[in-house]
Amino acid sequence: MDVKGPLVGVLTALGICVVNTALGYVVSRVAFGKDLNVFLALVFGSLGIRSIFVMAAAWYFLSIVEMHQVGFALSFAIACFVLLLGEILFFHRSYEVAKRQTRRPVTDLLKKKTSDLTFAISTP
Repeated sequence: MDVKGPLVGVLTALGICVVNTALGYVVSRVAFGKDLNVFLALVFGSLGIRSIFVMAAAWYFLSIVEMHQVGFALSFAIACFVLLLGEILFFHRSYEVAKRQTRRPVTDLLKKKTSDLTFAISTP
């Protein structure tokens, strides 16, 4: 198999980005219910480690293996952008779901209950 072809470069870059995002998803699922300091340490620590892994893998495939540079670089940039956007949206959605579960929705406050109605008797 020719590793210098553009298809191999594109698939390799996509594979690196998918592995990076999958590891980020796993770490975020583990860290989400934890205390804020633990959460931040896990998320940002894994971000640093994953960044080092991604840079080392990109360097290896571009320098040592000598893959097709344009195919690898373009697909790597686009895939990183799209998959990291998905990771950010996952964090946002998870936060919003957790926030709704801890607070009473506004629609509950608008419903009138008989216990909420109080009658004040005023005497002249």
